[in-house]
Amino acid sequence: MVNKYEQNAEIEVDLHGHTTSESELILESLLKEGKYKHVRIIVGRGNNSANGPILPSFVRNYLTSHRIRYNQSKIQDGGEGALEVFLR
Repeated sequence: MVNKYEQNAEIEVDLHGHTTSESELILESLLKEGKYKHVRIIVGRGNNSANGPILPSFVRNYLTSHRIRYNQSKIQDGGEGALEVFLR
């Protein structure tokens, strides 16, 4: 059965492995570009971070502070380690 409401991301941006500073620059560039409506951002789950996950909460806070709508990706699209971001 096909989901007629299914939305596919226009682009996937993999931030996992980047620092928060690098991630912020990438996000700012993506926003400034203004080309996409639906972006999947891979943030990872922080399983290999010595101090626990930092990037997922950083990206969520960044998006919230810029009033950008997002939600967690479906399990087949990355689950906890990815966000569906809706621009414009």
